[in-house]
Amino acid sequence: MVKIKKGKVRIYLQDEKYRGLAEVILHGDYRRIKVLKDDQRSRVELIEYKEEKLVLKIPIEKNRRQWQRFLSAFRGSSSKREYENCLKILSEGFLGAKPVMVIDKKIGPFVKDSYFVSKFIEGQEGNFQHLKEIGKELNKIHEAGYLHGDSQLVNFMVSNEKIYLIDCKLKKNRFGKFGARYEFIYLEESCPEKIDIYRKDDLYYRGAKLLNSYLHWWGRTRKKLRGRELTK
Repeated sequence: MVKIKKGKVRIYLQDEKYRGLAEVILHGDYRRIKVLKDDQRSRVELIEYKEEKLVLKIPIEKNRRQWQRFLSAFRGSSSKREYENCLKILSEGFLGAKPVMVIDKKIGPFVKDSYFVSKFIEGQEGNFQHLKEIGKELNKIHEAGYLHGDSQLVNFMVSNEKIYLIDCKLKKNRFGKFGARYEFIYLEESCPEKIDIYRKDDLYYRGAKLLNSYLHWWGRTRKKLRGRELTK
């Protein structure tokens, strides 16, 4: 990893050939091909740099949260953590986006804004048609002792009949089969119908299902409480 310091900006890159890309992004002079996502949480763009397609991600919500800025002094920005996680995914033998660069704009020890750039994966988002292959990949993650962290169908990319991990946290599975069942329940919720590619007849499934139901209930309850506070 190459580290570059320019005033209040910190740049981390995998290859010197992308050194000029940071200036282009900071000045907004890059060629935007397409906006892939744009909501309150993040903005993701497909861009071109020297005839190469890249993905630029700006974690808007995390950049704005004061507590995230405070924690950045100790654990780095969300973009830098994503950069490191992509390297971890590849080092563990899985397929995923190849990280290119992180740009951190700092105020003292705190990160005010950050940008993450990765190489573009030519392919399509996972859908129900790819369920069997995605299920096998999720099993591989669990067998390696990890959890995906956000196992929705769309967080798997399919390219040349191979499965790539995207928006994957790849964290250690400290919950064993309970954690594995929970991830398949989460995968199933992103499917248009029930699936039969994992076990649903043991205590691990029943416990994970119970936790999932509780989390949904708590999420609805919090929304109601917030709604009441806003109407006061």
